[in-house]
Amino acid sequence: KDTESEIAGEITVGFAHSAVKAIGVPLMQEVSRAFPKLRLHLSEIFSGSTVQQLASSEVDVTLTYNPLPDSRFRFQPILEEEVVLVGRPEIVGGTDPIKFDELLNLPLIILRQGLNARAVMDDSSLLRRIEENAQFQMNSIAAIDGSLLSGIGCLIGTEFILKEHLDRGTLVSRPIVQPTLNRILFVGELSDRPPSFALEAIRQLCIDLTVDAVKSGRWKASLVI
Repeated sequence: KDTESEIAGEITVGFAHSAVKAIGVPLMQEVSRAFPKLRLHLSEIFSGSTVQQLASSEVDVTLTYNPLPDSRFRFQPILEEEVVLVGRPEIVGGTDPIKFDELLNLPLIILRQGLNARAVMDDSSLLRRIEENAQFQMNSIAAIDGSLLSGIGCLIGTEFILKEHLDRGTLVSRPIVQPTLNRILFVGELSDRPPSFALEAIRQLCIDLTVDAVKSGRWKASLVI
């Protein structure tokens, strides 16, 4: 405990949206309790900008989906989530599994074209087909949320980010098959950055809180760590 209380400095964590939702508040609570001398900065970032922000030291550690291999960075997988189709019942057509080829005929909403779409999945050929057929491409979770609720379209994403609406029955989800789709969350940092007690403490805390969120059932995912 004495060592913990002496950990000081500033650490910036870049979070994917799901990670912010799952462990953002618990992380701040734990830092406040265990590391009173540490200044923590939280930044919500799209997965496509992770590499740039790590490389420029805008963030020190990140929780991100499907990063591209790059020797400058060290990425460790933590969890894997199933990607499903989410929308209003009258838009997605029920709750039974839907084939990938069939969902391409629906009014799809995805994150804006480019690297950000890797947060959906890392299969570039499937991503390209989704982008070619998507009616709407957005870089705003709030805009996507409102569009789904208003029945404008449906999302290829995970249940977790829309859990409240799914629990209320406002939105429903359909498993995607042939093929099934998954995405993996990684914790990442610069490979050649000298380790510090503060960075290691926050990195491990992010991992521990993510594992706890999955084991407790709050985050519907499978651990791969």
